[in-house]
Amino acid sequence: MNILYIVNSTRVVGGASKSFLTLLYGMAEKGITPHVVTPDKGDMYKMLREKGFSVTDINLRMNVYPNLHSVRDALLFLPRLICRRLIEWKASRRIFRICVQNRIDLIHANVSLLSCGIYASRRLHIPHVMHVREYVDKDFDYHYYPTRQTYYNTLNSDNFYLICITRDVMEHHRFTGKNARVVYNGIDLQGNARHSEFAKSSFFLFAGRMEPSKNPMQVVEAFRLFCLRHPENNMTLKLAGPVSDTEYFAGMTDYISKKQLADRVQYLGTRKDIGSLMLDARAIIVSSDFEAFGRCLPEAMFYDCLTIGKDYGGTKEQYDNGVTVCGEEIGLRYKTTEELADHLSELWPDIPREYETMKEHANTVVRKLYSKESYINSIYSFYQEILQHKP
Repeated sequence: MNILYIVNSTRVVGGASKSFLTLLYGMAEKGITPHVVTPDKGDMYKMLREKGFSVTDINLRMNVYPNLHSVRDALLFLPRLICRRLIEWKASRRIFRICVQNRIDLIHANVSLLSCGIYASRRLHIPHVMHVREYVDKDFDYHYYPTRQTYYNTLNSDNFYLICITRDVMEHHRFTGKNARVVYNGIDLQGNARHSEFAKSSFFLFAGRMEPSKNPMQVVEAFRLFCLRHPENNMTLKLAGPVSDTEYFAGMTDYISKKQLADRVQYLGTRKDIGSLMLDARAIIVSSDFEAFGRCLPEAMFYDCLTIGKDYGGTKEQYDNGVTVCGEEIGLRYKTTEELADHLSELWPDIPREYETMKEHANTVVRKLYSKESYINSIYSFYQEILQHKP
């Protein structure tokens, strides 16, 4: 089975990239011959080439309109749109040639906004799988080109298949029928990362991109409220992740400075030791308003880290799954900044004993629902089902 995978980023630290790499390695172990298209020769491209995978870099763009957030964006909107369409046209033709040369049986786009494989799929009658990892509008404020309904019509047509990472994402897009299904992302659960016998360090953790959709600013604001309530506390807040919105990050750092939190809030940048940070953290905070899945949530649960998550979207769904499996909560939910500050207060000076049981339940749920084996086997079975019904 020859499968062409198309990814939108060569960053290896993001949730979508981690989930893709888990899938890629798993499929290779099952005997599938993967070919990967990346948008540039960044970290993922280099890493996969070193491991011997077939990788081609093709300049491509997601199937959305350009940003329109400023006067400059408005002035450049039309030239940018024309440029995007030209890049899309060229990428589609190159992907078509790759499919012919490598006798591709199936195309799998790692996010739902990549349309550059559609041309080859239609011309060669190759099944096309879209991995729907985003709400699109609620989380990223993107807008499908040319219209949402036109793109949906394509995704719901014959020979197109959809893998949604949560039920909430599927319901948001109203994808139904035999061509769509939910497959939760797989987490590497090798070994046993729990170590409750060790005391946690005196810091709260946020792990994610510094941008509005991840909402780290709310975490900073809640931490300030916590500090005002407990001026004698010795806790710190650590922020780990890349800066993807420099203006937003500048506003956040300015707030930290003005509120005299510079010695209490530490920006760590992009880290490759997130697991170790989770093991040591008093709790991790997932503050996205609309997190499609939130990979760091089950990762933290595996690493014996208490989770505090906003009760919306994929975060809510994971907590609800926990209640279904264990009959009890597996994390601390919140909706407002004040509620988040309340939870931080509950964890100082020490984590209450009952939350140790909560962490144990969380670890059980992650092992049961989000293993990489379940993730890989579910998608592999879907591939087989698709190819059995290939026209």
